[in-house]
Amino acid sequence: MAIIMKKKNLFLIFCLFSIALLVLSCRGMERKPAEKETGRPSVLHVAAAANLSYVIPELVDAFRNKHSEFASAGIRVTKASSGSLTSQIRNGAPYDIFLAANTRYPQSLHDDGFTAGPPVVYAGGVPVLVFRQEIEGEKGIACLTDESVEKIAVAKPDLAPYGEAAIEILSYAGILKQVESKFVYGTSVTQTFQHAITAADAGFIAASLLYGEGGKELKKAGMGWTGFPDDAYNPAGLRQAMVLLDSTNRAAAVFFRFMMSEEAGNILKIKGYRVE
Repeated sequence: MAIIMKKKNLFLIFCLFSIALLVLSCRGMERKPAEKETGRPSVLHVAAAANLSYVIPELVDAFRNKHSEFASAGIRVTKASSGSLTSQIRNGAPYDIFLAANTRYPQSLHDDGFTAGPPVVYAGGVPVLVFRQEIEGEKGIACLTDESVEKIAVAKPDLAPYGEAAIEILSYAGILKQVESKFVYGTSVTQTFQHAITAADAGFIAASLLYGEGGKELKKAGMGWTGFPDDAYNPAGLRQAMVLLDSTNRAAAVFFRFMMSEEAGNILKIKGYRVE
């Protein structure tokens, strides 16, 4: 009899323990919406134009240092051409903020209801030409017409604003038709950069890629570079804008404001951007 009672007591304890675990589990599930309401999600997903590849890590670090409440938050950055990222956003990619290489792509997303607010310009991009040192770079862009230049790396104009700028620069110089058969296209400005230093004789890239690891790669490849006057292309085409995509993500809203701060502006200036 005592053995039977003992078994009943153990069964009762087991049942009570199971119920307690279930209650705790339900409470944990109930807390998830509350955590969302606090605006402190565990992950911030940033879609960044490829030209930001060598500066976005520094911007993220500065953001964490300035806003300690997000010091341990997961921040994921997806880098690609602005056109590709725009297509991904239209197809439901779960980005919280989009840092583009122009204003047109963010504006189109805003016009079609994909954003939580209008685009805001955070920097101005600057195109440059990189070339192998054996090429007569001192001739400027005219060097591209030389027979020694067989391949010119250019980002696809329909995907990357820096590709559009390259076409404008070549058209302004009156040599587009002479050199377009030499084009080797990249899907983004960073892929174009890689083509320039590995497979081409010259290439149009963003000035921001001359810094950090990009600068080291150029030096290792033995390449020079030159810039262009503002009237050689339309600087407005490289006014880089951002849009907030998820208004419920507090980290995204704070990062959006951080990108308009003097601190972020100084980082961008140092890395080759124009900042007003």
